[in-house]
Amino acid sequence: ATDPDAGVNGQVRYRLVNHANLFRVNSNGTISTAVPLDREVRGQYDLIVEAEDGAVEDPRRTTLTLSVTVLDVDDNSPVFSQLSYTVNLPENSPKKTAKDADLDSNITFRIRTPEAKQLFDVNPVTGELSVLQTLDFETLAASDHTYTFMVEAHSGGSMPPGMATVTVKITDMNDYSPVFSQALYRGMVAPNAVKGTVVTTVQAEDLDPP
Repeated sequence: ATDPDAGVNGQVRYRLVNHANLFRVNSNGTISTAVPLDREVRGQYDLIVEAEDGAVEDPRRTTLTLSVTVLDVDDNSPVFSQLSYTVNLPENSPKKTAKDADLDSNITFRIRTPEAKQLFDVNPVTGELSVLQTLDFETLAASDHTYTFMVEAHSGGSMPPGMATVTVKITDMNDYSPVFSQALYRGMVAPNAVKGTVVTTVQAEDLDPP
């Protein structure tokens, strides 16, 4: 600011009317931060700057509003909405069946556990988890009915990725009908057989596990 008055009346002093604990202004009007600012806490400040002349008896003042925008830097790792996810996946589900999602346009998702990449895929943008092949409960070993692996989220900066655990449980479906051991059964019984006499025995088998 300038003041056309001569002498002490033309001298200009500056001060901050608000946010003086966060910013400071020196004698030549340069404004700087007084403390570190966090973009995640607040992204903009409207500073009211006052200029006052050096008159002793009746100093004159004027103010202006200065808008300060705090720029963002990569100082936080991504955080999943949950530390762990559990998914029940019915056997024989179609490929690419989406099971879960965490949405954030600035984050890239990927599976961290190498073995899990053979069976599952995660959409790098949406975080949707999908199965890459049909999994049959009856043909899987008991140890393969549950898969646990790590997924990570990257923000593209220098901070380490966010981590979460995913557990996928393959659930059995009733996908087999009982099958008789033979197509035709024959039985014989005497005309005077008493109640409860065995005529024959039929047998059927269901390939679904008990």
